[in-house]
Amino acid sequence: MKEYSKISDWVNHQLALGKYSFTLTYLHDMMPDKSDNSIKLALKRLVDKNKIISVYKGFYIIIPPAYANLGFLPPSMFIDDLMEYLRRPYYISLLSAAALHGAAHQQPQTHFVCTTLPSMRNTNKKGVRIKYVSKRDFPESNIIQKKTESGYVKLSDTVLTCLDMINYHKTIGGFNRAATVINELSEEISEDEINSGVLNLTPFANIQRLGYLWEYVCEQVSLSDALFKIINRSSRQLKSYKLNPAMDKQKQKITNRWKINVNTNIEIDE
Repeated sequence: MKEYSKISDWVNHQLALGKYSFTLTYLHDMMPDKSDNSIKLALKRLVDKNKIISVYKGFYIIIPPAYANLGFLPPSMFIDDLMEYLRRPYYISLLSAAALHGAAHQQPQTHFVCTTLPSMRNTNKKGVRIKYVSKRDFPESNIIQKKTESGYVKLSDTVLTCLDMINYHKTIGGFNRAATVINELSEEISEDEINSGVLNLTPFANIQRLGYLWEYVCEQVSLSDALFKIINRSSRQLKSYKLNPAMDKQKQKITNRWKINVNTNIEIDE
């Protein structure tokens, strides 16, 4: 193993190896002859030159020349390493997942990541903005892998992304925004992706809301039918729920099969 007298040379070598992050512990292990103080000073100089950024205590990302003008590294290029460092399960979610699935209108400035409780503090460091949403019951299915420039990342599949849009609609800008994204994603979903496991991914009210949106807003009746068949084969009973849980219930007779109280007019952004 080649030895480096300068930490800056070692950092450049990591880039040459295709590595875009490192931990402080790993750096100490690789350069045992360096004192804590000398390492601290060397890292500060690299931070000041915007060569590296500390996005979490003890975890650094490396800014390659191709991203020098941008000034930061897209989170999808290091999030897998970060969550492994934190020993947290995760998946890229919400608008970030939608963008990776090809939703053309979804290019969020904030990167959304879902993990387990306890909640994590959001990251906002020199252009790196990560918002963490936490789940008590972390899903065991509907999480896929996607190749990126730096390796693989985990993200919600299209069905789980749609359900999360409803569950966290306030986080992404409201129920209309959620419906717009679901409308875009629905074109990428096949009936084969809708199975009984879907019923365990979210509170059941959101299953009904998604079914309603697919049928009456997205005009994806085949997806709605597939979901309705799954519910009929289960022992679950449909109850009345508001379409937008943040708004008051409408005093009207419910006529749709999803038993959704339509308390808002959905406007899809084209």
